[in-house]
Amino acid sequence: MSRQRKRKPKVHVGGLPPSQVQGDTSVHFLTSGRNTSSRLLNLAPTAATRVQATEDLAEWMPFLDLADEELAAIALTISSEPQPLEDDQHAGKRKRTASDDPMALWRPMMRAYLDELIRGETLGRHGTRPSCAACGESLGEGSNSRAFRCTECGPSIHCEECLRSRHEQLPLHSPQVRPSSKKLTDFWRKSTLFSRSGLGMVYQLGHHGFPCPYPESRVRTLVVIDVGGIFKVDVRFCACSASLRHKHMHLSQLLDNAWYPATTMEPATCATFRVLDLFRTLKVVGNMNAHDFVGSLERMTNATFTEQVPDRYKAFGRMSRQYDFLLHIPAGGLAVHCWACPDPNRNLPEGWDTVDKSKSYLYSLMLALDANFRLKNRIRGNERNDPSLGSGLGYFVELNQYKEHLRHYVAEEDVSTCIAFAALMQKETRLTTGLRVSGVGGCVCARHGLVRPLGLGDLQKGSGAYANMDWIFLNAVGGAGLKRLVVSYDIACQWQQHIRERAKKLHDQELVTTQLDDYALQFALPVWHAVAHESSCQAANSLTHAVGVGRTDGEGIERTWAILNPIAFSTKEMGEGNRHDTIEDKVDHVNFEKNVKQGRDDYYFGFTKLITNDAGDTLARKMIIALAERDQQVREFNQVDDSLEPSLREEWQLKVDAWNADKTCPNPYLSDAKHAGPSEAQILADLKKSELEQLRSGRGSELGAGRTTAAAFIKGALQLEDQQRRIRFEASGTMTLTAERSSVEELRSAEEEKRDADLPPPPAETTKLWLPSDLSVEQREAICRPALVEIEAQLRLGQCADALGKIRGHLHAKTHLIDTRNANAVGQSSSTRFGTLIGRVGDQARRQANKYREARLALLRLKGPEFAPQFRELRDEDLRVHVESESDAKARAALGKLGSTRRARNEPPVTKKMLPVSWIWFAGGEADKEELHDSVRVQWTKSRARRDRWIEEVHLLREEMRRVIKSVEVVQREWKEREQLRDDVDEELAAGLTAYAKRQAYIYRGVEEAFRASWGTSGVAAIRAAAVVEPLTTMTSVGED
Repeated sequence: MSRQRKRKPKVHVGGLPPSQVQGDTSVHFLTSGRNTSSRLLNLAPTAATRVQATEDLAEWMPFLDLADEELAAIALTISSEPQPLEDDQHAGKRKRTASDDPMALWRPMMRAYLDELIRGETLGRHGTRPSCAACGESLGEGSNSRAFRCTECGPSIHCEECLRSRHEQLPLHSPQVRPSSKKLTDFWRKSTLFSRSGLGMVYQLGHHGFPCPYPESRVRTLVVIDVGGIFKVDVRFCACSASLRHKHMHLSQLLDNAWYPATTMEPATCATFRVLDLFRTLKVVGNMNAHDFVGSLERMTNATFTEQVPDRYKAFGRMSRQYDFLLHIPAGGLAVHCWACPDPNRNLPEGWDTVDKSKSYLYSLMLALDANFRLKNRIRGNERNDPSLGSGLGYFVELNQYKEHLRHYVAEEDVSTCIAFAALMQKETRLTTGLRVSGVGGCVCARHGLVRPLGLGDLQKGSGAYANMDWIFLNAVGGAGLKRLVVSYDIACQWQQHIRERAKKLHDQELVTTQLDDYALQFALPVWHAVAHESSCQAANSLTHAVGVGRTDGEGIERTWAILNPIAFSTKEMGEGNRHDTIEDKVDHVNFEKNVKQGRDDYYFGFTKLITNDAGDTLARKMIIALAERDQQVREFNQVDDSLEPSLREEWQLKVDAWNADKTCPNPYLSDAKHAGPSEAQILADLKKSELEQLRSGRGSELGAGRTTAAAFIKGALQLEDQQRRIRFEASGTMTLTAERSSVEELRSAEEEKRDADLPPPPAETTKLWLPSDLSVEQREAICRPALVEIEAQLRLGQCADALGKIRGHLHAKTHLIDTRNANAVGQSSSTRFGTLIGRVGDQARRQANKYREARLALLRLKGPEFAPQFRELRDEDLRVHVESESDAKARAALGKLGSTRRARNEPPVTKKMLPVSWIWFAGGEADKEELHDSVRVQWTKSRARRDRWIEEVHLLREEMRRVIKSVEVVQREWKEREQLRDDVDEELAAGLTAYAKRQAYIYRGVEEAFRASWGTSGVAAIRAAAVVEPLTTMTSVGED
């Protein structure tokens, strides 16, 4: 007996429940006879329920009545990676029909398709006796009239007079003609509407092609660029009384005809509005450049280049740039603001600035800073002065003030307190030869990824020098009017030092208006950039532990760069102003789409297409994940918390509260476990001090006739050993350069100079130094002073500790370099430079690993395996970065990627295989009861932080939903106020301005209603609507149970 398939519940998404929908019922009887299925057909049209806007959104709470189990189940279907649909493992193999493979159905019909295409080369289905489709005139054999057809109008055949009459108002069509011989095998030839060999027409401007009673006598030939190609059009301008309404004469007549002129005086080239709209869409969506676009139109006009096609590449680029800028101006501003971010003038409730401290985080502005080195720009020798059309009005900072600031800036000295600073290390060493701009520094809202107004600025050298990033940051903050700023930056631990002093200096010089003293500042590291920093730096600055940020990852700017990077190919060769305008146009499109749709996320949902394209999807999906993960983290924390004594819980809580209030207090997220041990320098200092005290008291003695102490003797030998180790490593290294290998001979000479020159010189790196550890136990007892053995053992302990510390630092630096290369390296030259640098750092880590292994083996020979058990055997697989996976890592990754259509190039995937943390990060002796107790405290602290952050995330998302609706309401009100804003215009223009404002208000009203309809339903219904379970539950073939 076959296994019964468990039928999944179908989810109905729409404005009315199924019981209230009217239509014809279709009943389908299954072949097995066991059941029937029915569905409604020919549904009666229903109007969407109009949602009334409310003035006060303070009580509006989306997603309240939620079923936890169902919520968690749906949240699991929202993946952050492409997931193909899989068959239900418990339902058996799904039946497949031929329609599942459309290509398989098409292949047998290939010849039929091809035959029909070829049939159109002549008369096609019109037969041997064709006639005009309009007047019926015979165009077959015996007729002297030519037969025409138009590729835009369709395959119907017309006589010459009918085609001319039909195209008086359609000047940009492409007719085809057959010769008058009327042979059946004659083919269609290309013709034109305006040439003498074609139809010889003249298009009448000023009347949209209709006759003018008094046209100008002069016939002009214009080159018009349209979506179908590049055309030469003969035109006459209007000179009758109707031309008086065209204030700017010929220019007005062209623009009235939806043709954009290339010049302001005697225009000879135009582009239609629709081709400019098409190019702008292709540019901002598909990263099309003007050269390729115009080249495509040229090939559509004449693919064989047997006739000269007018070269209008430069003219088209100029027209498209002007047209795009003009489209921005009526929109009420040249930059799109984030609807979900807090703005006191637009979307915050009354009394937001006096709320309880526990809720103040809801009104914090979270920003992310970063530098992008893909958006370069070359210096061009023949370049003209070409400023941006709206410098300082959109997303780039005002250029002249910015350059003046950089010109007078005194470079700061980099004092790095965190070891992993490839960004600072390379700031003055990046290759910038031939480049005007080495990249772009940017500031976006950290939670939604929208570029802030005045949030972009060009970089000249390196990774966003403080002068650049300070200016961009202060301009992007502007007059935010809030009380708290959270700033995420991958070098925040260094950049935040003295930022208030630098900002105050700029404000005092009246260069910027932003005063950071008005804000409470919180700086943090993005979550997956933090891995490259030291453990103490990670714990102190990571967003993971920051209070009041929810589960923000701070990596949204990387995803924004991933969207902008493809235009680098075209903008690299542009002039300065044109490049800024092009990037701003792309950013404007990205910001707007993130606002109204928050991204489609087609990439991340792959083949499943779980999500619709309606406005508000991203916030709804984020809410699904946040609600499910909040409940999960609450349960996990309670399991740990319930096992604690109340007094212990209170003690740990006080420690967390103290650190949150003062970051100089002990960090509760770090274990108080033992360190690897004192350094070699510390041990040597202690030994020297002890020997000096013994000599002063008469209990010690010096070695040999000189005045060398035992500690100095052993230390000198260890220095020689280190020189030998370097020689061996560099001589056999695979990553070092030839110039570096030449230093091997210098090292050998330096080492041999310290030996007796009278002895024959064996290879320096293989000479045995005969330290106590090189002797057997019997030999040491016979010839070594007891102090020497103990001194070498202590120094070997210091070597092991030093080597482990340096290994950790090199691994952090290597990780940061790899992330930087993945994000910024373009081309073979840049990749090679990064590869060489990464190889050097890797060599240094391996050299320290060799030092540790040799020191440990010497220690084992001196003291045995029981002496220092904290120093374990170091294997190659132990040399990996300390990355602790948290229980909510997958949910956090999904949350961060929602709202972006591209994955950042250097974004790490969620690890499927959980690797244990390497012992090198916890070297410090065997864990005792105190350490075990401490590890429980750290896990309790982190679990509590995860719970609190997800609770904050839910509250932040609800607040953001309210802010989005309030922002859209404000946008509508602003457009209504603009309806009668100008009174110095004529009646026709006044009507156009009013109509434009009304249309914008109408558009945004529709957006608001879509948001309210999506979020204002019950929680379960909204979640189901956002997840769109229906397509996943109806993918079975007809007749299947």
